[in-house]
Parts: sequence; C-alpha cells; structure tokens
Amino acid sequence: MIELKHLRTLQALRNSGSLAGAAAQLHQTQSALSHQFSDLEQRLGFKLFVRKSQPL
Repeated sequence: MIELKHLRTLQALRNSGSLAGAAAQLHQTQSALSHQFSDLEQRLGFKLFVRKSQPL
C-alpha cells in the first residue's frame, strides 16, 4: 500500500529534479529518502525512475 510519505517523496523528487534536492526540501538525508523510494518501488513491484548521475 502506498503511504502519504511516499507521495510526498515523489512530489518532492519531481519538483526538485534530483534526489539531493528532494532530500533538502523534505529535511531528510539523501540516504533516508533513497530507502523510502526503494521501499515504494518494492511495494509497487517495478522501478519508477532510471537512476543515473544526471538530474531527473
């Protein structure tokens, strides 16, 4: 089940264009946000974004 924190994470990621920007916007570490994002992908059963070193 998707939780509200997952939706906030997706929104912040979309608005900022990067994991670092989303983490700053949500006042979290990049590591914590990455774990939340991985958890969401696992719950959904598929990858939401292709990870690369460039902004989304």
